[in-house]
Amino acid sequence: MTARAGRLRARTIALVLAASAPALAPQGLAQEDAGVRTITFERLNRVYEELIDDLSRIQIGPADVALRSPAHSLTVSRHAATLTAGDDGVFETELELDIFGSGQIAADVVIGSLESQLTQELVVPAQTLRLEGAVAIRSDEEGYWIRTERMPSTTQVRIESELGTQLFTVCRQMALVLVSLDCEAIERAVTLISVPLPEAGAEYLIALEDTTPEERRDLDRFLSRSRKP
Repeated sequence: MTARAGRLRARTIALVLAASAPALAPQGLAQEDAGVRTITFERLNRVYEELIDDLSRIQIGPADVALRSPAHSLTVSRHAATLTAGDDGVFETELELDIFGSGQIAADVVIGSLESQLTQELVVPAQTLRLEGAVAIRSDEEGYWIRTERMPSTTQVRIESELGTQLFTVCRQMALVLVSLDCEAIERAVTLISVPLPEAGAEYLIALEDTTPEERRDLDRFLSRSRKP
């Protein structure tokens, strides 16, 4: 896979996470007048295919494990974000995203002189992702454009698969000659994996067809009230 394709797939998951920010449920005029709002776009709660391919590398001692997920589906069952209006149209954002899914996970393993490729089925058990960052929001005839001003470099996703057991077996074989290997740490590292997120400055569109008239009305009112004179 090319580096550009990897970036595009990474941006797709960021779109789901960033889109959670302007997707919120009404919280009352008092909160809105204070420049705070929690919102959600229900149509974004759906199944997403192959959100990301390349995952963060695992490097523990002499072991180098490059992870990827060549095929998977991820269901977003709930999302919500709290926006706090700041200066220059930027909103501090606290995101919550409930997900579950399944697919495959593959690993290119290099431990000393040993090279191996492993593939296993994976399950993403139901879990909640939480992120803090900042976004800017603008709207036009296409929908709402979300620009990430600040966000974490990665988010961690818990998975279940037999890959950890396979890696532990391979690791123990090499531990006979590489005494510095921490096989337990390698096994743990593929149960809570790091998913890279794109750098700040990326912009994503939430199309009008992904919103309802009521959601647009509430968000437009909040954005209007949040503008500094």
